[in-house]
Amino acid sequence: MSRSHIKKDYLVLVAWIGGLMAVGWVLGFVTKSSVETWYLTLNRSPLTPPDFVFGITWSVLYAMIATSGWLIWRTKPFAGLPTIKKLYIAQLVLNWSWTPLFFACHLTGVALICLTAILALVVTLVMKTYKPLTTASFLLIPYALWLSFAGYLNFYIWQAN
Repeated sequence: MSRSHIKKDYLVLVAWIGGLMAVGWVLGFVTKSSVETWYLTLNRSPLTPPDFVFGITWSVLYAMIATSGWLIWRTKPFAGLPTIKKLYIAQLVLNWSWTPLFFACHLTGVALICLTAILALVVTLVMKTYKPLTTASFLLIPYALWLSFAGYLNFYIWQAN
């Protein structure tokens, strides 16, 4: 592989990461007023981290999710790859749907269902990528763990409010 090809490949990775972070930033920006008003009035779990933790965590997770997607899309075709790509896209669309459902629409129950579906898709993705794309699989494990914790936080809010 030539040096220019490697350089281009990593520029594509940077674009993946930047793209996912940009969408996350836009969603955060659009729902910021609701976070600063409605969310602060909710009964939240005692395990809820400080607000700044969410920004840091999601930045790291989006970088890992993007890197996983980049690895999936740059791999040579194999029998299960189309299914893996569909799972990846589906979890990403649901991921981006959760923020407006929860913060803008205040649909905490619907958001919990959405989050549960994201977790199911990510766990399936981890299992389906484990053998053919081990690194992509491992990059998604922290995301699945965070989704589990986020599910608990969402459930708590849904039940306590």
